[in-house]
This record gives sequence, C-alpha cells and structure tokens, in this order.
Amino acid sequence: MLQFYTEDDPSKRTFPSLHGFRTPRNMDEYLKLKAKNAEYIARQESKGKGDTNLSSRMQHELSKVRKLEDFARDLSKKMSNLPPNVDLQRCKGNIS
Repeated sequence: MLQFYTEDDPSKRTFPSLHGFRTPRNMDEYLKLKAKNAEYIARQESKGKGDTNLSSRMQHELSKVRKLEDFARDLSKKMSNLPPNVDLQRCKGNIS
C-alpha cells in the first residue's frame, strides 16, 4: 500500500496479492479490489462446505480488508501531517 505514496508512476506499482485483478489507480480502488479478492478467496476455500462455512470464511477475509482500510486511513492522516519536502523513505519507520 505504501506504493501509492512512494511511487508516482502507476505502471511501476505492483500488487502481488491482487493477482488476476487490474492494477488499482488509487487507494480506494485498491481497497475495493481487495474486498472482491477476499470474496473470491472465501468462495474458493469454502466450495462444497456449505453456507455456514462460506459465511465464516467471508467474515474472516473481509475483516482483513477492514484492517487494511483502518491502516490506510491512519497512514493517510500521518502523511497529511508531514511537511511536503520530507523524504518518505526516511519516515517509513515513523509511519507504520
């Protein structure tokens, strides 16, 4: 996710966890794709195991996406408080 803040050229950003999905243009699109990916994973892992298993798996996978959303929101707040000329690479340790 830090690539949205460290890499200006979208063509250089990579998202291995979104294999098979288009490359997101921004953080909101990234999170939407992660939610779709979570649903796909839950469906694949619960095939033939019933609705209860699917529901449980879906909750688990989407909770991971919620954590990413929280992290992205916190990161965005911290980034907005940085002076514009600060080198992000030096600040990485203070962001997470």
